[in-house]
Amino acid sequence: MALPSSSVSSVLQAPPAQRVAPGLYPRLQRLGLWGVAAVALLLLPQFVGGYPIYLASLVGVYALVAIGLNLLVGFSGQISLGHAGFFALGAYASALLASRGGLPFWLAIPVASVLTALIGALIAIPALRLKNLYLAIATLGFGVVVQKMIFEWRGLTGGGAGLEVAPAHLGSLSLAVEGRMYYVILLAVAFALWSSANLIRTRTGRAFVILRDSEIAAACVGINVARFKVIAFALSAFYTAAAGGLMANLVRYLNPESFNVNLSIMFLAMIVIGGLGSIRGALLGAAFYVIVPELFRDIKDAPGLVFGVSLMLVMVLLPRGLASLRWLRKAAARSGGAGEGRA
Repeated sequence: MALPSSSVSSVLQAPPAQRVAPGLYPRLQRLGLWGVAAVALLLLPQFVGGYPIYLASLVGVYALVAIGLNLLVGFSGQISLGHAGFFALGAYASALLASRGGLPFWLAIPVASVLTALIGALIAIPALRLKNLYLAIATLGFGVVVQKMIFEWRGLTGGGAGLEVAPAHLGSLSLAVEGRMYYVILLAVAFALWSSANLIRTRTGRAFVILRDSEIAAACVGINVARFKVIAFALSAFYTAAAGGLMANLVRYLNPESFNVNLSIMFLAMIVIGGLGSIRGALLGAAFYVIVPELFRDIKDAPGLVFGVSLMLVMVLLPRGLASLRWLRKAAARSGGAGEGRA
């Protein structure tokens, strides 16, 4: 059916912004912002080096952990306090596969991540009947067991003396040179963002969200609750182990004391600060965790205090985490526009 001539003329006479499909400009704006951010991150080592690049690499490593943990906690609703164990398994397994198995680091990390994902799936099976605090305590026990095994298995892990990690290479190119491992971590984070964002849009991602909201509702609509819980644990362990492998090649020395319960708690704090159920929140939480204490590192006992106070302030002022700042800004803009319209 043809449009009335008045409608056609009004469309043709409208400003260009009104002729574009709704939502196109916000999408273009987001793509532009991501593009600018990507270029800035790629050029960062050209302007800064040394410790700032190390901190940027550390943010990337923790962002991988936060993405994986957010899939488990933020999207599927399963609480874990044992991710320091998955982190340690990924770090030690990748280092040992490279040093004793002869695998190149770019193969050792994926293999270690797959093995850790299988362990994560096995851990999830006996934990299927547990929820909330009980599940958190069970996973906490897993993290303690992993750390204890690393301490006691001295012939393999070096025990309390630690394990030195050989420099990583890509062919004849050494990644021990300042800034090169940064690019590897940046590539890994980009892949993790892409894969996790696409996963959430799949049937598995939608099942996670329904499972988080109500296990009973999930079962009623035909979702295999046990299966998707195991998948969530396995995927989360995979991302976390990959982060551990990259961390091992970044610091090139592993000590079991680094993978304690406090680390698991900090991982959980990262996704709460950033925003549960938000991929963007994982990045913000990791950056917050690394950068905020660093700003006060020269003041004795200040970093831990500042981080604790900041955590409380975020929870009080932004219960949905730092990722909710964008929505608050949009809501404020809408209310401001409505006020102008009423005026």
